[in-house]
Amino acid sequence: MKANDNLNPILSQKKPWSDNANPIWLASTVTLLRNIEKYKFPAKLSSDRKKQIIALVSKDLLEMEGIEHPFLVKGEELGFLEKEFLIEHFLSTHNYNQAHVGEGFILDKTGEFLVTLNMRDHIHLQLIDCKGELENTWSRLVNIETGLGKRLNYSFTPKFGFLTSDPTQCGTGLIVAVYLQVPGLVHSGQIDEMLEKHLDDTLDISGIQGNPTEIIGDVIVVHNNYTLGITEENIISTLRNFTTKMMVEENSARSKIKRDDNAEFKDKVSRAFGILTHSYKIEAVEALNALSLLKLGAEADWIKGIDNKQLNELFFNCRRAHLLRHYSQEKINQEEIPHKRAEYIHTALKHLKLMI
Repeated sequence: MKANDNLNPILSQKKPWSDNANPIWLASTVTLLRNIEKYKFPAKLSSDRKKQIIALVSKDLLEMEGIEHPFLVKGEELGFLEKEFLIEHFLSTHNYNQAHVGEGFILDKTGEFLVTLNMRDHIHLQLIDCKGELENTWSRLVNIETGLGKRLNYSFTPKFGFLTSDPTQCGTGLIVAVYLQVPGLVHSGQIDEMLEKHLDDTLDISGIQGNPTEIIGDVIVVHNNYTLGITEENIISTLRNFTTKMMVEENSARSKIKRDDNAEFKDKVSRAFGILTHSYKIEAVEALNALSLLKLGAEADWIKGIDNKQLNELFFNCRRAHLLRHYSQEKINQEEIPHKRAEYIHTALKHLKLMI
């Protein structure tokens, strides 16, 4: 950690993926959407009423046991880099760049907990998990939500459950997403077949940036389609069952690639190796795609000198805001970022060896 990070609680967040050695399960996010009774949804609230909500929620959460040294940051206090860093860090598909007066964030020292205030709903409670402990993460978040609910009255009806600004997210108000990196299925052309085989209408798939048609870094994000008419336990178990099946299929695809010693796959891995170790400039999407192929090569023993833990950390750290945080003591303009990314990757991969 750089010295000036200690002065910035956002940029000094612990990285939950730094100890993740899972070859497939990169991360999961568990989010609960809640609103406070007798207040309009944020889009209809005045600035003064929004400030009241921030004061109410932060007073209770900042004093709550089970949250490690929580702190409040108001939207107007954050710069562009900090807002983008939060988006990347918590794998958010929502844009925090427009956060301003009357909106805010509560974080803690674990780097896993985030509350957004007055964005789409009054309260979004979120935990990020990079250990594959979906059930434990859900349990931790419920404890926080229940504790807060003892002090505040949530908007709730017996018919529609917890009320949210988006009617399709009422009921449980629970959104769970799991990030799986599946280069074996993607590059063997089996991904569509496997999704059709195992996916049902209770789940949906998108890419890492929330686009359902753009898969970056061979990462598929699976999340629940419904929050109403289904229990929280069913949402969790359905996601667990689906992701387990996909992980089995991905491991099978990787084993076959290694066993067949296929020249086409060797060429893909070799090209990815060359791009990552010799490029003078590299854009984020190109880097993420190449790093996924590197993971495939490492699994097949075609790449030496790196493990899954290092690859997972590099995958997340080479994104723009995290990269700028790494070089925070330097003044880097927009045009220099692709070169600094290549420089950062070269350093991380300096012991890498291609064995093909």
